[in-house]
Amino acid sequence: MLLEPDRSPYDLNFSMFGTPIRVHPFFWLLSAIFGWPYVELGLPYLGLWIACTFVSILLHEFGHIWAGRAFGSDGSIVLYSLGGLAIGASDLRYRWQRIVVSFAGPGIQFILYGALRLAQFRMGDDAWDKMPLPLWTGLEILKQINLFWPLFNLLPIWPLDGGKITREVCSALSRDGIRISLGISIAVAGFIAVHALLAGHSDFRIPYLPTSTFTAIFFALLAYESYQLLQQTRFLHYEPPDDRLPWE
Repeated sequence: MLLEPDRSPYDLNFSMFGTPIRVHPFFWLLSAIFGWPYVELGLPYLGLWIACTFVSILLHEFGHIWAGRAFGSDGSIVLYSLGGLAIGASDLRYRWQRIVVSFAGPGIQFILYGALRLAQFRMGDDAWDKMPLPLWTGLEILKQINLFWPLFNLLPIWPLDGGKITREVCSALSRDGIRISLGISIAVAGFIAVHALLAGHSDFRIPYLPTSTFTAIFFALLAYESYQLLQQTRFLHYEPPDDRLPWE
């Protein structure tokens, strides 16, 4: 999962800020499916959701790209059905740099969310709520996406950004760091999958955790993928990396 999709004749290709960008057609399809409830307000609002999703995920990937570029790496962006990829951005020598690049994607989304909340505070809730409905809806969608999605992305589940950070931290602390991080990934993803399944058929529910059938399937697949990778680690040859900090 979360691998670069094959190219298709329907890809949208362009460059921005010197970075090649490819948008797979399934990105638009899945964005429309996730935002389908907005159809009740009219098709333009579904388009608004898709546009906000596109801007938010593209910003997330640029966070990775710009952080990697600051350390001398570069890459390209692919948007596809399950989100986005910043290919090559974390191809860096030092562990601390890779951690920074992994966090930069969610981090730049938190910055956008903070800017929107600050604007709302400065305007006041009354003025904010009196904006034209399309503008208000778009800003609320941006707030929602750029708060909850980066929080989700920081879960210690491979290959989410949080899973990559957990892998780097565990590898710094132990020779078995990869296996430990995959064990954490299995436990967390499995718990969320089971919770989503139980919450859909009982009164048991932990606040803020998603409970849809899609959530159960998605996290179950992530747990299974981590389990498969854990089995493969038996054949890995460990070589201590060069993880010096810049002042060492």
